[in-house]
Amino acid sequence: MSVSFMELGSADSAEAAANKVALHVEQMLESSDFFDRLTQTGTTPVSGLGEKFYVKGAPEFVSKRKMPIPGELQMQMNNIHSEFSMGFFKQISRVWVVIDNNLYMWNYETNDDLAFFDSSDSAILKVALVDIKPGVFEDDIRYGLVVGTISDICLYPVFDSEGNGQSNITIDSKRCFKIALDGATVNDIAYTSCGRVFYTADDQLFEFVYEKQHGWFGSTSHKCRGVNQTASILGTIISLPFFGSSKEQLDQISMDRSRNLMYLLGRNGTVSVWDLGADGAGCQKFVSVPMSKIAHEALILTQFGHDESSFHNITSIKALEAHQSAALNLVATTAKGVRLYFSVSTGPQNTVGQINNNGKVNERNRPQTSVRPQCLRVAHVRFAPGVTPTSIYGDGPNGVSVAYTDEAICAMATANRNTIFTFSNFFYPATQCFVESSTECDITGHVWEIETISHSKIKSRAPPKHLVDRVHPHPFYRSQLETNHRLLVCSNEGVFEFAQVNAVEALREALFDGGVEGNATLQLWQKIGPTEILILAFRILVSDTPIDERIRGKAEQLLYSIKENPEIIDNGRLADRSTWSPNDSSMAEWRHRMKTPLLSSTPRNDARNGQTLYSSPFSPALDMSVASGHHANMKLSTTRRHDALFFYFARLVAPVWNDTICEIFNEKHLRITFEPESILMLKEEVQKIGRLMDDYRLVPNMEFGYTANVADRLNSEASTLERQSLIGLRKLVDATVETLSLWLIAYEHNLAAISAGMNPQLLPNFCSRKLAHLVSDGSNLNAELIRAMIKYFLGDEAGTKTLSENLRQMCPNLYSEDDACVTFAMEQLEAARKKGAGSARRRLVQTAVDMFKQSIGKVVLVSTCQQLAESVEAYEAIVELCLLRAAKDDPKRLALLAYKHGRNGSDAEMLSAEKKRSDCYRVITDELERLDEEATSEVPRDAAVNRDLMINAVLNSEDQLAHAAVFRWLLTKNKTNVILQSKSPYIEFFLVQEINAGRGQKYFDLLWRFYEKSGNYDKAARLLSKLAENDNWKMGLTQRCAYLSHAILCAQSCKDSTVTANIDELRDRLDVANVQMRIKDALSSSRNEELVAKLDGPILSLQELLLQFVVPFKMHKIKLALLHCAGMYVEEHIVETWENIIQDEFTTAHNEDALCDQLANSIGELFQVYRDTKYFPKEFIIRRILEIGSGGVTGEGQTQRLVLPPSFYPLLCRKIKLTNCDFLKIASEEFRSGGDAWWTHNSRGQEYITKVVLKLTRTVIRELESAPTTRSRRSTARECLTHILPFIRRSCDVSAALNLQSLGNELTALQNRLSELSN
Repeated sequence: MSVSFMELGSADSAEAAANKVALHVEQMLESSDFFDRLTQTGTTPVSGLGEKFYVKGAPEFVSKRKMPIPGELQMQMNNIHSEFSMGFFKQISRVWVVIDNNLYMWNYETNDDLAFFDSSDSAILKVALVDIKPGVFEDDIRYGLVVGTISDICLYPVFDSEGNGQSNITIDSKRCFKIALDGATVNDIAYTSCGRVFYTADDQLFEFVYEKQHGWFGSTSHKCRGVNQTASILGTIISLPFFGSSKEQLDQISMDRSRNLMYLLGRNGTVSVWDLGADGAGCQKFVSVPMSKIAHEALILTQFGHDESSFHNITSIKALEAHQSAALNLVATTAKGVRLYFSVSTGPQNTVGQINNNGKVNERNRPQTSVRPQCLRVAHVRFAPGVTPTSIYGDGPNGVSVAYTDEAICAMATANRNTIFTFSNFFYPATQCFVESSTECDITGHVWEIETISHSKIKSRAPPKHLVDRVHPHPFYRSQLETNHRLLVCSNEGVFEFAQVNAVEALREALFDGGVEGNATLQLWQKIGPTEILILAFRILVSDTPIDERIRGKAEQLLYSIKENPEIIDNGRLADRSTWSPNDSSMAEWRHRMKTPLLSSTPRNDARNGQTLYSSPFSPALDMSVASGHHANMKLSTTRRHDALFFYFARLVAPVWNDTICEIFNEKHLRITFEPESILMLKEEVQKIGRLMDDYRLVPNMEFGYTANVADRLNSEASTLERQSLIGLRKLVDATVETLSLWLIAYEHNLAAISAGMNPQLLPNFCSRKLAHLVSDGSNLNAELIRAMIKYFLGDEAGTKTLSENLRQMCPNLYSEDDACVTFAMEQLEAARKKGAGSARRRLVQTAVDMFKQSIGKVVLVSTCQQLAESVEAYEAIVELCLLRAAKDDPKRLALLAYKHGRNGSDAEMLSAEKKRSDCYRVITDELERLDEEATSEVPRDAAVNRDLMINAVLNSEDQLAHAAVFRWLLTKNKTNVILQSKSPYIEFFLVQEINAGRGQKYFDLLWRFYEKSGNYDKAARLLSKLAENDNWKMGLTQRCAYLSHAILCAQSCKDSTVTANIDELRDRLDVANVQMRIKDALSSSRNEELVAKLDGPILSLQELLLQFVVPFKMHKIKLALLHCAGMYVEEHIVETWENIIQDEFTTAHNEDALCDQLANSIGELFQVYRDTKYFPKEFIIRRILEIGSGGVTGEGQTQRLVLPPSFYPLLCRKIKLTNCDFLKIASEEFRSGGDAWWTHNSRGQEYITKVVLKLTRTVIRELESAPTTRSRRSTARECLTHILPFIRRSCDVSAALNLQSLGNELTALQNRLSELSN
């Protein structure tokens, strides 16, 4: 599967290379199960019949040495009485020999260190080295020796200690668990990974239960017992005679420790499956299949083409663990060498994503619950060579007595021949069918046990207990990490060691024998393919062993043996063109093709003939269109050298690449999940790849030039893409080395203690990131780890210096000179913290700040500024660093461009710049927030002063975005005065930007206040006017009136004539707004909520107010104001309005006093508004009040109820600023004109007006009497005489009523007094 560069980021980035490697590792693991090749993806139940399944050529296993039985033991072997057996303890590298009741061991690696165990009183029948349960013995005791004799079975603790560079084994015979067998005979012993021990005795399965018990007073004791697991109701039923079954000796136990399954082989060939449970704590027999059924199933799979006896007589069984196969669980070997592969599932095993301990979906491992047994069935039959009559191998293994089988190797020992038949799939990892090489190894003596051993440089991490391991890659792909593959055979003649020839050894020998063009090299090239040959050449070139030094030149020639170039080709050619296979040509043609350039467009097939064509997993898919339709669908075909480099790296890192490198323990500590030795080894191997690419210039140089030919342009593009891919791999190599080095340094300096100082919220991020991501895009996490290490060493100048030097040398990209500078600055800051306030501290702080400035790109602002604030109170330095970092992170000032002009779409670079600047400014505002909270606390200290220092430092800078950030913070704290009082040149732009962004009304208010504060009265007036006229319904009418009032004030203060010319217009709008306000207040009630809401919004026109509100609701006073505001004077309308006003007062009053007060106040208020205008018709008002107040004249349809007392009129005169004499003049004129019959013909009217005149005259006389004698007093008296004469004449008339005549007499008396005052 190809991965598009467009999906993986930049073609030359480490991230792109890391993702391709991760994908390949995942695909390699998905296709690792040998079941697919053994059964050809489940389609073939039988294999091994035919020459294509076995290859016999150069021996794959060669005799390395024979270790004879030590002489001391040979003497003992001459005196055997009853028992003799041999075997291996692989865990401790020991061969064991049992002679009667004595056990002997020696180290098969060094062939020395002979030791014996003679604590058994009875003949030993069976021994096993088992894992010990935790907590039973001391923590350093990992193994226990189980010894089964003819009378009992015992367990002894085993001490494995290192001394003088050797492993020393000690068996403690004093602390022994012992169980009596009661006459039973031990046949086999097995154990689980958690320390459970099982043994078979006769036809029964027992568990050796041992435990440590605590007594009452702190004492401990060791207890054990044998639990018969077959003594169950079901087991009893099965054994009943009517079921046709009989007792069968249980000879072998094979344990699948990965799945918690146990398989038992009976002496008659019955195979039973025992389920220990998903947690490994149970034990239940699941199924038992007799030999006859097994043989019949195998016969059916072979379509009855073979004798059923070939499948009888199973000599050994071997459990296949989860890392060996997911689909197959057990392999049984018959005496004729037939391998029967069993499965305990009814269908294919698919990987299902499960939840791991950290709560993250684990897509690799199946849960234990999904691998519980469902059946036991024969899934595949594998015949040994020699079964078919025409086999070129002659006689195959027959009479097999001992066998070893795993996913790639099978070794069989026969009873009648001194030969070990070995079959290996090592050199054929990618064939469609399961191909094995066949080798016959000569030995002497009776074979007791066969084992394979190897050393793994880097081990993959074991999955959690509730999950099973994933199938490991094929051994050929693991050969870069596994060395010293050996086959050990234990016979009574000694130990025979056969070395398995791996691929690099085969190439090494071939180059020694004939060089690059020798037959051996060509045959190996033909066997494994050119890509694998190049990988092997890489391994020789990076090797530092003396033997590889001699052939380094020949290995280098291999790099250039295939002269091919990358090429962009049509996808159809990949699908249609068949692959040329070396097996189809003669050796001469093979040599010719090796020397001449291969067609780079030819798809490659690096394995045997018949393999399905595939594309390189490291070749990017192109998304490109070429002008010619013929080339519209293209794909990059990379060179084998390119693929070989990626394969080499991918196989090295495969065990750890898609796994996490650390885990959390105790909720706040980290620890490495892999052995440090493995990480160190991996780092060294990856470093070799980097040196290889540099020394041999495996990254090609840039090609320049232009060609018009389409094919040439495509080839040039292909070379460029491959070069970019290799550049990405080279970067990935460096990043991997540095990341591994960093974690090794952390481990060496106590990772647990370092991680304790980290933010606990960051720890899950470390544990959830795969190494691939940590290497390619985990710079932030790696930086956090570096910071934690530096923090851990703060105060220890020597430790910090050592750490800094190590980081600079081993992680130059993760920790540069700038990082070292920051580290030194942190030391200076720590030293300043320890000093008291003074000049010394200031100097240290300034030194630290200067160094921070030099390496500002590496400074962690949050923690550094926190330390500057809390430790040394350098608040202005915080502002300096933050602003400098903001400028550093945005050198193109993209964030400022976005702030000023906006951005088109989602510009990633611009968004990144904005985010980085925002993070810098947030450090400042967070510190301001803390200081502000502290300033308002009970103990403010100097928090307010420091807060103001920081604010002033920002506002005195030239960073416009920093100003904006502080402005926003100040607004959240309602500190608008600080903004207005500042001298920042960016206030106006900030407010305008916020307004354009729709932030809210408060920014408008702040803007006009800013204009007013800065003397820009014209701008303030214009803005206020616009605000008042705004159609925003959320703004109330009161606010609009306020805006208009402020606008008028600003316009009056403005020197701009264009603004001052509009003052009258503003006043008119304010008048209209006030009229609208009066209408709103008049209608304020629950019944008029909608109308009030409409009025409490935009300012309406006078016409709207008149027609929609004033007229319908009979608001006469407001109508008068509206007419005045509009400047519309029509006497008829004015008179009508005043008539309605006066009538309303009389109508709404409840009594005489209320009427006097209301009428006087209303007329007085209106007089104050319209006193000097035509809208206050004074004479009309007085005449109508006299008429209506006399009680004789009413409005249409109205009934007169109240009469105004004469005492009201002096009050009215005072309200409207009218002298009493002037009032008498108006009354006199009204009376004399005779315009109203009420005064001339009605006695009540004549009497009322005479009383009013009498009251006013008396008031005038009192005023004149209190005034000094002057000309004006006499003039007033004479004028008053003139005004009252008409009333005297009328009252003295003989036709007047008596009441009127009486009033006339009083007026006459007042006339005399006025005459006196007029002289």
